[in-house]
Formats: sequence, C-alpha cells, structure tokens
Amino acid sequence: MNFAFQTLRGLALGLCLCSSIISCSGPRARDFAGKGPALDPKAYFSGHIQSWGMVEGRGGKVSDQFSTQMHGVPNANGLLLIQDFTYASGKHEHRVWDIRVVDAHHFEGHANDSVGRAHGEAWGNSFEWNYTLAVPVKGHKVNVDFRQIMLLQPGGVLLNRVQYRKFGLRLGSVSESFRKR
Repeated sequence: MNFAFQTLRGLALGLCLCSSIISCSGPRARDFAGKGPALDPKAYFSGHIQSWGMVEGRGGKVSDQFSTQMHGVPNANGLLLIQDFTYASGKHEHRVWDIRVVDAHHFEGHANDSVGRAHGEAWGNSFEWNYTLAVPVKGHKVNVDFRQIMLLQPGGVLLNRVQYRKFGLRLGSVSESFRKR
C-alpha cells in the first residue's frame, strides 16, 4: 500500500509540474482593455516601421540582437506586412505576413514561414499575436510556438515581449521595441 501511495503521489506531483510548465503565463491582451493610448494594429503597422531587439535563451542569456525594417500595406481585408530582419550574428530573415481583420478586436493571418493560422487580439493599448513558425535548426524545420504581447506607449513606441515554446516548454524570449518612421 505504501508503494501505491508513493506512486500516486509522484504521479500527481508530476502532473502539477507539467501543467505549470506548459501553462502560458504572463499578461493577455484583454488585461489592457480600456487602457491607452489605444492601439489599432492595422493603422500602427501601415507604412514604415523600425524595430530593435534581443533574443534570450531559456536561462536569460542574450544569444543575439537584431533590427528590423518593416513596411505595411493596408488592403480591404487587413494588412500585408513585410519584415526584413538583420541579426548581429550576420543572419538575415525575410517574412511576409498577410493579416486579416476579423472584427474590432480579432485578427488572423499567415506568413511565408508560418504553420497554420496566426490568431491575434487587440484591446486598449495591447495586441497579442499567437502563431507557429517552421524554424530552421541544423538543416531541418522545427515547429516553434510564439506568443507576442505588444503594448503601445505614449509617444508612439510599441514594446513587444515574445515567448517561444516547443511542446509547451519555454525555449526563450525576445524583447523588442518598434517605432514608426
């Protein structure tokens, strides 16, 4: 009986640990409903935008820095957002998002390297964007889940915090700031 109790207790503790690791913590876009300045993602990302950021591994060590040149072209359904990333390590990335406005608070889209559809919500001064990218790793593509929370600040600076995960386990994060030109 003691062995069975220990086994069940170990299983219960393991399930609790797994659920805490897998759960998405942090702020959600709805947490910022009614806060200002109001962020309209289609309007903010229309035109020329620059960003600067850093990539951190699971332990918090900065593994790379980057800058991005973006150009957003509004259309009847939403926005075409072209992004060109330049990393301090010498790597370059090109991503094109086709983003559709679903309603006043909801967005969906896809990119040239996304897997499935991205889903977003905008409330108050925030925009949350959730998607999966096929990330090249040692000659293979690995699907990695990304969750961004962006907060518009007075003066037009947009702060972005990204968490990226695989199998629900946090791999690292990205901190980024955007500015319209």
